[in-house]
Amino acid sequence: MSTTLDAKDPDVDTEYAIDARRLAYQEMRRDWPYDAGKFVKAPRHTGFYYECTTAGETKHNWPDLPRAAAQTVQDGSAVWTARHPDDAELPTISGVTWDVDPVGELAVDSERIEGGIVYPTLTGGADGEDYELTAHITWSIGQVDDITVTIPVRSQ
Repeated sequence: MSTTLDAKDPDVDTEYAIDARRLAYQEMRRDWPYDAGKFVKAPRHTGFYYECTTAGETKHNWPDLPRAAAQTVQDGSAVWTARHPDDAELPTISGVTWDVDPVGELAVDSERIEGGIVYPTLTGGADGEDYELTAHITWSIGQVDDITVTIPVRSQ
């Protein structure tokens, strides 16, 4: 499934924001095994992410999730540590490589990365063409994910 972003004018270099955080922070599941170092978000908004700091399996019922940075909670045999969204422990994008389909007119000229969001600046593109832009993302925790977006190119 691809998300379609706003149209790009072929004559104007355009920066886009691609938010990849949902790939690094999956929903916490019940009765589920987790490896140490896995990051999740709670289905009930707490304002925090949680890192599995002791591998194990979550129990059926929800624990009282901590709402202060670095606090922990036992959840079955797993232990979760609360991480504030600004916590340096959270995964960040450490590198990105790009594929553009079809190959040709549209190109990634540059990029900047802020945490779990990458901002590519795109150049060119053939008027009337839709391009699939795939970001191959490497996270600071070694996880590798792909995210694909569609970029329509239209003269403005």
